[in-house]
Amino acid sequence: QGRYGRGFLFSHAMNIVVGPKEDRHLMTGLHTVADVYCGDCREVLGWKYERAYEASQKYKEGKFILEKSKIVKENW
Repeated sequence: QGRYGRGFLFSHAMNIVVGPKEDRHLMTGLHTVADVYCGDCREVLGWKYERAYEASQKYKEGKFILEKSKIVKENW
């Protein structure tokens, strides 16, 4: 789940800029995250999980949540 609707978890993301880290209370608990922005237009696309404090959420560390509404399918 993204901030504004459905989001997808990715291991890699390209053409992005990572913002500063901050602690955020999400639906799955406390995480250290950093917003990720489009490298071209600088619009927020989602966030990167830097740290998960609960053992069951550790698999998210280093991964990205990208909002479905921000992903455009082109030439796939």
